[in-house]
Amino acid sequence: MNTSFIGAAAVVLSILAPFSAQAQAPAQADQPTIAVTAPRQSYTLGAGEFNDFANAYKLSNGQVAQFTQRGNHYYVQLKDTYRQLQRDERSGQKPAVTRLRAVGPGAFVTDSGAELSFRDQGDEVTISGFERLPDARVAANEVNVRMIASR
Repeated sequence: MNTSFIGAAAVVLSILAPFSAQAQAPAQADQPTIAVTAPRQSYTLGAGEFNDFANAYKLSNGQVAQFTQRGNHYYVQLKDTYRQLQRDERSGQKPAVTRLRAVGPGAFVTDSGAELSFRDQGDEVTISGFERLPDARVAANEVNVRMIASR
């Protein structure tokens, strides 16, 4: 009986040994990694907190990002130039806007995954994942584009 128990244990160990070695082996450098981010918490802006950000910013690619507020909702729209932005405002056209969701003081995200953050009472805005905004002018193969603008 002892012999059959030892034999069975040896068979089980021989089956499990390769799995144990894989679990303990460090990740190989050539294996792809996937970044996983935790969902961001929402943040409620105080009265007038968005006022510093409600401006137009000329981006480094020449486009203009206009930030606006309607009630408790915040938006960004991209235009190719200031002139085009002004022309659309005068004509009364409904612009294509992207909703911003506040996640912290001066920090916003879009449903498409772009992240926007303001610094120095709204004097500077950084947009990470710029290519995820509608009407963003970037090369087709560019990803994780970061735009910084000052007013």
